[in-house]
Amino acid sequence: MTAEAASRTGAAAWSGYLSAWQAPAAATAPAPLGLEDIARLERYRDRLLAAWEAQDQDALRSAKQAVLRTARMRPMPSPVFMKALRGLAWRMAALRLERSRA
Repeated sequence: MTAEAASRTGAAAWSGYLSAWQAPAAATAPAPLGLEDIARLERYRDRLLAAWEAQDQDALRSAKQAVLRTARMRPMPSPVFMKALRGLAWRMAALRLERSRA
């Protein structure tokens, strides 16, 4: 398998992984996420996916920084939101675009 084919396979795998992400179920969380928190997490996920699919390094870096800034908010958001945000942060941590060799 060539490096380019491996990269495409990896990109498809991560895109599927991120797009399959859902808010934690009430059974695994002490309280359900509010609609506002769910919408916020979905916006972050959509922004990360759009940057990844466009192979836009600057947009991906900006989307990652937005997630990290939210994780450092004071006062801290609810524990359930923080758990979901941590899950998204771990998923996004592996998103890296290949640098062009030009």
